[in-house]
Amino acid sequence: MILITLSIANWQNDANYPKVYVKYICEPLEYVEIVLSILEKLQARRTYKVIGDLDAPVENTMLAKEQIDTIMSASANAPFHYACDRIHKNDLTCSVPWRAYKLGSTDSNTLKDFLIAQDDKTKVPNMLAAAEFLFQVTWLPDEGTIVNRDAGKDEVAFQGTLRNMEHIAAASAFIQSLLLSGEAQGFKTYWSSGGALKSEKVFDFLKIPHSELLLGSVFFFPDKNENAEVKPGAMKDARSPVANWSRWCEIA
Repeated sequence: MILITLSIANWQNDANYPKVYVKYICEPLEYVEIVLSILEKLQARRTYKVIGDLDAPVENTMLAKEQIDTIMSASANAPFHYACDRIHKNDLTCSVPWRAYKLGSTDSNTLKDFLIAQDDKTKVPNMLAAAEFLFQVTWLPDEGTIVNRDAGKDEVAFQGTLRNMEHIAAASAFIQSLLLSGEAQGFKTYWSSGGALKSEKVFDFLKIPHSELLLGSVFFFPDKNENAEVKPGAMKDARSPVANWSRWCEIA
């Protein structure tokens, strides 16, 4: 017999979502099946860019806000090494070095209209029309280390300190957990670097502090949408066997 202890930590200390430990006794074969199920979910994870119809936005049909918060609470078990700087503990007071701003389909559609009014010609408004949920996930740079909020991909956006590197790593782990949780619930998921969604205008529209930087706009799309075009991730064919990116260190 094998004893498994599962835990769900609630970093926000919300009384509605306390830390829970679940002890589960299983046979060795059942334990192997659980591990294989986790590996299958990891291997099955895919990126889907869903381009919706601007005139036919989706509606929330799958999960309620409370269920989304349960998913996020579990995803917040991602490891982090350093607490965020004190400047980030005003409205949201948790020490984790990330923040998440949640939009259901109605608010995503409102954001879509806002971008269109700003003359946005990208596919971001179409993605917002197709999204059942959008999460604006930011990471929290240490005070005074933001260099250029509007930096391009080859420009310096922030000071590359070790603490900032650790903050980004932690927030990335949270996003990966969020993606896996979304797929487990039947959503198609997409991690976007943001485009217009990282702009100061959008931050102001969503009341996100300028002391934070967007790490990812995470989209949860319904599994099926007859009014949308589904595209696989652009880097789907760039992966290769383990031997091409790892090796055993054999020390004599």
